[in-house]
Amino acid sequence: MKKKLISLLMMMALVFVALSSCGNRKTSDNGSSSENSGEKVQPDDSGSASGEEVTVVKWFASRPVDGEIDLTIREIAERYSEEHEGTWKLEIETTADRPSYLQKLKTMIAGGNMPDIIDIDADPYCQELVDAGMLVDVKEYLQSEGKYDDFYPIALRYQEFTDGTLYTLPLEYHVEMIWYNKEIFEEYNLKIPSTMAEWLEICAVLKENGVTPIAVDGVDRWPVQRYLAMIPFRLTGNEYIIDLRNGEASMGDEVGLRGAAFLQEIGQYFNEGFAATDYATAQSLLLDGKAAMYYIGDWELNAMNEQYEADTIDFFYMPITDDAVTNANEFCVNSGIGMAFNTETFDEKTKDFINYVIENYGEIYAGRQQMSPIKTELPKNIEFSDLYLRIREDMQNTGENFMKPWDTYLDSDTNTIMQDNMLLLASGDMSIEEFIDIVDAALEANTK
Repeated sequence: MKKKLISLLMMMALVFVALSSCGNRKTSDNGSSSENSGEKVQPDDSGSASGEEVTVVKWFASRPVDGEIDLTIREIAERYSEEHEGTWKLEIETTADRPSYLQKLKTMIAGGNMPDIIDIDADPYCQELVDAGMLVDVKEYLQSEGKYDDFYPIALRYQEFTDGTLYTLPLEYHVEMIWYNKEIFEEYNLKIPSTMAEWLEICAVLKENGVTPIAVDGVDRWPVQRYLAMIPFRLTGNEYIIDLRNGEASMGDEVGLRGAAFLQEIGQYFNEGFAATDYATAQSLLLDGKAAMYYIGDWELNAMNEQYEADTIDFFYMPITDDAVTNANEFCVNSGIGMAFNTETFDEKTKDFINYVIENYGEIYAGRQQMSPIKTELPKNIEFSDLYLRIREDMQNTGENFMKPWDTYLDSDTNTIMQDNMLLLASGDMSIEEFIDIVDAALEANTK
């Protein structure tokens, strides 16, 4: 009996050691590991050239793999690692699909496994993390490092909460516009609209002549939501959506009512089956000459450039209303999903790397024919397209106001309900009154 007891105790000790050695470990690409993100690890043969410990920082990203941001950050991280003789390494784990990313991020954080760097919008969930003291104050960091003014003002303002606080760092900078087929416009003697009323008149002429006026990606929802937000932005800037989010306005107020009515009216000019049309298909409808217009941002510049240079397509910005309080040079300008930092692991080494990113990112990212949120001179060895230079100049001449996407203001539950039902509103399968009631009920249920 005594021997059995000793054997049992030895087995338990072995199991404990095994569990201790593998619990909470994070393995890097070269096989090195650390118990927590941002900690030091002893390198193997493929580690640092100096034989020193390697600091591994983990970035959980929600951006396209091999996209321009991904490639730029990887290039900068590789340079930084080489300059530090391999003693520093950035590990990037990517989930590009946003809903899947957010679900995984929330699970990781709830389980006490928050990465060193995350991608997140300045939305209600981000605010929860801020209130819990989990995110670095980016405004304070940038100002203390003397780098706040390195960014374009709107790129940073887009990342702010409504109280002016800033906890996310922009890596992109975009403007959104309506692309149109010049040949179709010329065939029907159509001029670029300056008002919403003129835009609807153009759509009516096109539909009467059997032409699909507007191609829309309904699968991703957000392009349709942009149309819902247009009239409220023209009438109040972002004030209405902020009040709606805070429970201080109703979807049935005059501003919301006009926004819903506009979506329903312009929705009759969307391509047939738009709710089931994906991003690539919607874009192809414009480029293949099967639709006259398509709303998308400058991130599709490379896809548009060939036909732009061939004088087949062009673009115009969001028209105004007769009673607009925002100007013609004010529309949807954004800096996309931001990069946020874990307060527990944002040490001097991580800060030094982020400083290095800010100092080098603009030129490299712009060199990929992308609009940088960081002020930079364009590289002299790159030949930039006329389209790129035109949009860049437009972005440097936008007004103070910018339309911020509604999905960054609303909580996820309310936003999902709004996005699902706005498709029915735009297709004519739901009345404006029904839409208002559904959205207001969701707001009441989810407003804290």
